[in-house]
Amino acid sequence: MIGDVTIGIQALARGVRLLNKPGVRVYVIVPLCINLVLFGALIWYGYSLFQPLVEWMMSFVPGFLDFLEWLIWLFFGALAAVTVFFSFTPVANIVAAPFNALMAEKIEMHLTGKPPASDISFARMALYAIGSQLRKVVYILLGALGLFLISLVPVINLVAPLLWVVLGSWLLSLEYFDYPMGNHDLVFAEEKRRLAARRGIALGFGGGVMVLTSIPVVNFVTMPVAVAGATLLWVEQFQNEGGSA
Repeated sequence: MIGDVTIGIQALARGVRLLNKPGVRVYVIVPLCINLVLFGALIWYGYSLFQPLVEWMMSFVPGFLDFLEWLIWLFFGALAAVTVFFSFTPVANIVAAPFNALMAEKIEMHLTGKPPASDISFARMALYAIGSQLRKVVYILLGALGLFLISLVPVINLVAPLLWVVLGSWLLSLEYFDYPMGNHDLVFAEEKRRLAARRGIALGFGGGVMVLTSIPVVNFVTMPVAVAGATLLWVEQFQNEGGSA
């Protein structure tokens, strides 16, 4: 079990080296740029809405308290940073889903010398990837709701923080393993079955992703690293579990 957890964590470090391979870099850069532009536009839009409010508030403040304007803007900056931090990952995953599927395909070709055993077109792959993201959102919400209700039970709620970490690790594994597994046309139920069969690797990998996602700035590049690490583990550990796909 401990050995599997270590394998899952180490895959993230190994995945970093795969991102610089020919044909892979573009699938890292393009969605990252899209998301940076998207969030930059949202922050600018928020600024344009907030500026008149600040000016209106400062119109009631005596001149000797003008320094309060800087405090208000500091509050706005902190609010914007927190909003971006907590919303970046889910929004980025939806925007980047088609690119992540293609990135997983290119990395698997680099590792195995052959493309995934799927003949679906790019358009179908993109639609599947986006649809899969939406299904996972529902699964995540249901899992979080169930654990929240469990957390209300006396005694059990003492271990609730640990259960949230385990749930988060499991969900992040499902999130990123879906790309290489989806490229082989595996359905969600089969993805869960294979990950459950090697849950030590799944939880180690997901826990590592959780740590990286919680670090500001680093969370902006966690997604491609996680896709690369999941693809690496798929090829080495999961592809032949329960038969080839």
